[in-house]
Amino acid sequence: MIGGGFAGVTAARESALRGAETLLLEARDRLGGRTWTAPWDDREIELGGGWVHWHQPFTWSEIVKAELSVSVSDTAEQTGWYVDGVRHEGTAEERDAIADRGWRAFVDGVDAALPEPHDPLTRIERLSGFDRLTIAQRVDQLDLTGEERAVLWAELESLAHGPLTEAGAVSVLRWHGLSGYSLELTQFTGGRVTLDAGTRGLLEAIASGADFQTRLATPVAAVRQTAGAVEVETRGGERVEARAVIVAVPLNVVGAIEFDPPLSAGKRNAVALGQASRGIKIFIRANGPERHQNSIRPGHPFGYLATEWLDGGGDQVLIGFGMDAEACDPGDLDAVQRQLDDIVPGYQVRDATAHDWLADEFAQGTWAIHRPGWYTTFHAEMRRPENRVVLAGSDIANGWSGFIDGAIESGFRGSRLALERARA
Repeated sequence: MIGGGFAGVTAARESALRGAETLLLEARDRLGGRTWTAPWDDREIELGGGWVHWHQPFTWSEIVKAELSVSVSDTAEQTGWYVDGVRHEGTAEERDAIADRGWRAFVDGVDAALPEPHDPLTRIERLSGFDRLTIAQRVDQLDLTGEERAVLWAELESLAHGPLTEAGAVSVLRWHGLSGYSLELTQFTGGRVTLDAGTRGLLEAIASGADFQTRLATPVAAVRQTAGAVEVETRGGERVEARAVIVAVPLNVVGAIEFDPPLSAGKRNAVALGQASRGIKIFIRANGPERHQNSIRPGHPFGYLATEWLDGGGDQVLIGFGMDAEACDPGDLDAVQRQLDDIVPGYQVRDATAHDWLADEFAQGTWAIHRPGWYTTFHAEMRRPENRVVLAGSDIANGWSGFIDGAIESGFRGSRLALERARA
């Protein structure tokens, strides 16, 4: 097992439960992958993925099994949105009404093209028309007012976590379909429900479900297939032989591992294309009016900003999402202050933090946002095993790709396929 995120840990548990001697190799000094419950000042925060929902079947079943509790965040008391650089303010309902008009135009036709969201290839001949488009190209097809376009664009930048000229339109349509074909539920599934024990609590519950070996701080250099076996070589020069191996690392990282024989041409092309997210998730501690804020602004370094906690005395913690990690430096508080003034004026920055997932060699991006052509060209091929090598991970999940749920789903599938090959 290569990779200790939710996919790798789930696959390791399932393999061990079915009697296979299982070893998990993780490059980092922790498990979790692109989820990371970490301390910051007097609380723990989710530097990576952190939201869950009962519409996510694999995640929710694990939450119930582990008897974990969740919390739902409060609705914003004040929302802001920008049109041609001018700030507008109103209730959440007022802004959502604007967003909904643009959103409904964007997703028009998805119910026919993606009738079974957990199987995106069911109507691939219909989905292909959307699959060839970037998000920006899809928006350009729509007849929207300036306000509708600005609000929609800002919403889509936070969802894509990358340039809309590179992200595929199906990334949005898939999320929409999985969320019951509703903007309200799409917003809810992606940003309202959190685990009281953090993602670490869920990960530990899965990992404790079976006995398997784990080696941290053990990056893998190569995977070589021989007659009836697989040899995994670590960067430290250690060689481990197995009957089968699951490679559960992000798509943008697969290319850092040498495969012998090489992966198929289709897989190599998919890895070279990569996925498009390159954004930042920033936490800002600020002081100002004591109310829940939520503001969006297209083109801003963290163009979606919302209150996460009110700490009393005017202090609060806000979470921002921006489309380019290189455009925002949480260590430069003067720059963060200027950027905060440009989206939610009236607050004084006290501190800020983030993890640069783009610069992280074991992530090289955030959640899965596939580029145009992914589903028509690469999705099925990336899921096809290469003899005794099985790829897994949220990036190639059928359902909630880019979410914890997709990772767990892929871990179940990867374990089943690897065991079939190991016992062949």
